[in-house]
Amino acid sequence: MTDLRDTLQAWTRAGYDNWLRSFQLVCIEHLALVDRLGRKLDPAVLDYLAALQKLIKLGSRYWDFYASPLKRNDFTLKKLQAMQKDFYADLDPQSGYAESFANPAYAVQRLGKELGQQLCMVYARFRDYPAMLIQQRFVTLGQLNRLFADLTELGYVYGRDASRSDALHKVIRRFMEQDMFQRQLFSLYWRYSPRQDYFKNIILKADLSDLTYLYRYGVHISKHVLELARFMNSYPETELKQLSRYIVQAYKDGFIRGNRSHKIKKYASLIIPAGMERLGRFLVRDLGRLGLESVVQLPRTQGFNKQYDYDHRFSQAVFFDQKFVDKMLKAHERALRQMADLLRLQAGPVYVEQFGEQPFCPQDNPAAFKLSPEQRQLLQQFSGLTAQNFYRYYKREESSFCIIAFPSPEIGNDFRRIFADTLEVNLLDSMHYARLQQKIIDVLDRAEYVRVKGKAGNQTDISVRLHKLQNPQTQTNFENCVADVNIPVGEVFTSPLLKGTNGTLHVRDIYLHNLRFKNLKLTFKDGMIRDYSCSNFKDRAANRKYVEENLLLPHKTLPIGEFAIGTNTAAYRMALRYGILHLLPILIIEKMGPHFAVGDTCYSHEEDVDHFNFFDGKKIIAVENEFSALRKKDPLKAYTQVHTDITLPYEMLGSIAAIGRDGSRTYIIKDGLFAVPGTEELNQPLLKIRKK
Repeated sequence: MTDLRDTLQAWTRAGYDNWLRSFQLVCIEHLALVDRLGRKLDPAVLDYLAALQKLIKLGSRYWDFYASPLKRNDFTLKKLQAMQKDFYADLDPQSGYAESFANPAYAVQRLGKELGQQLCMVYARFRDYPAMLIQQRFVTLGQLNRLFADLTELGYVYGRDASRSDALHKVIRRFMEQDMFQRQLFSLYWRYSPRQDYFKNIILKADLSDLTYLYRYGVHISKHVLELARFMNSYPETELKQLSRYIVQAYKDGFIRGNRSHKIKKYASLIIPAGMERLGRFLVRDLGRLGLESVVQLPRTQGFNKQYDYDHRFSQAVFFDQKFVDKMLKAHERALRQMADLLRLQAGPVYVEQFGEQPFCPQDNPAAFKLSPEQRQLLQQFSGLTAQNFYRYYKREESSFCIIAFPSPEIGNDFRRIFADTLEVNLLDSMHYARLQQKIIDVLDRAEYVRVKGKAGNQTDISVRLHKLQNPQTQTNFENCVADVNIPVGEVFTSPLLKGTNGTLHVRDIYLHNLRFKNLKLTFKDGMIRDYSCSNFKDRAANRKYVEENLLLPHKTLPIGEFAIGTNTAAYRMALRYGILHLLPILIIEKMGPHFAVGDTCYSHEEDVDHFNFFDGKKIIAVENEFSALRKKDPLKAYTQVHTDITLPYEMLGSIAAIGRDGSRTYIIKDGLFAVPGTEELNQPLLKIRKK
């Protein structure tokens, strides 16, 4: 570890002076060059270079703040807000993005398709300036500044010549391939090394009453983040301590119920929303009491312009080919070897998620980046190989995780009440639910398949094939899931067989991957997606493309990796009380009805480890399907690196029936209510809703 730290520090020292020199080149020498040659430059290129130079200057202004002490610096909240407004002005959805070179449509309009897309992608790289300053990646920053110099030179030499695009591509390619190993190592180091304590120091040492600390993260800080920080600062300390202990105990329980030991690990990743640092302090302390040192990740925010993020989701298309993939894989593998000792000691993440932002429905931007069919195959190959290499060092079968969610103030005027009710839902009695859920599992374990049907107006009708139990006395298909790794409590789940799993899943309105899907419909044949549609757009082809690019890609189809039945009717009642069903995260929504995960199973990369139902001790045999069974012959075909949960809420649900091998039918849910004897109390919240 010492050698690795020394290596990174040496790179930092060597890169700092080069960065300063290259920055002076950007600000002085090339200003003079542009002034002198401006009349000979393409006006659109000249405008682009001016915008890029401005972005470099605005990004570089942050260095004095990041390098200043956590306390007693000269940066006021008002000054930092003004700096942020300037830096994000070109992404402002109302006043800046329409005529920004960060927008592929505008870049293509001004510069032409090939040149515009390439320069738009480059422009987005310069937007990472503050983040790289925080990580002191001065070598890469110097390379960015020199890239600006190269772009200026190209603009002068080639003018409007068509060959400029080819020359530009070579310059961009050279930049993207520079120091790949160093960039990969920095990325892994900041995610997994305890020596990376920049974010941890903010949580532990900043004066949380002085909200300027939030701007040290290098991301956009919205008014909702500021409001959340003020709310958390006023939250009763006793309750925060109790919440922290509950989360860490749930994390520990994940190890216990998985027959694993956290004592062979040293580090736990901690990921919290920006604004919840006060809770973060207690989590760091309680994880320490567990014997685990926290490695604090960059806190999560909601971003500033989701359309910008959507337009750039495939920006790698500019340079993504087999040669680039091969070089990246080689650099990644080398960096993993360098980090091997640290990765083996990772216990897994503790993740506090946030929900409540308004659903985003993207606008179709024809100029946005797209992957070719060949690039889609390459991306699938790249994703598979990087995951395969990573799990060679990061022992997933020895680790655990814990995830819990709370609302953002963006959810509306009822934020404080919703926060309190969410806390109550998150703290529901696990063992009580486990006893109720076991009654459902006992019925399901006698079934050959499960049939799920929607109510009138919902077209869901799907049969899910279950594994055959050889010894029902000692084996089970379903895991009795309580509030340990996955808070709140409330589901039983399995990995179904693919062959014999057929039908249609239809959800009227759902939020997946931060995107809204209206009338999402998936048709399955032998467990694989055969057809798909939604109604986000008027054009049928546009709807298919939307599902394909945002749910399937880089794959052409995906298997069903999980089938589950949610039992948390209390969470469902809360959602309807405040009208926030469409704003809840999948973490909570998946507990509020049957859900189907497309992609890998819940036991991905852990199929060869024994799993037992903690409640009755039975061995869970449904840990793989025909897809994941390919792992021993061809791991790249066995895993998709995708696991997307899609829930059919109770309001859309007609029935769930367990169908025996003799054709007998036993209802788990009938007419929207739980029908298994002994689970009647789960219906109480549902009945209260119906009375209203």
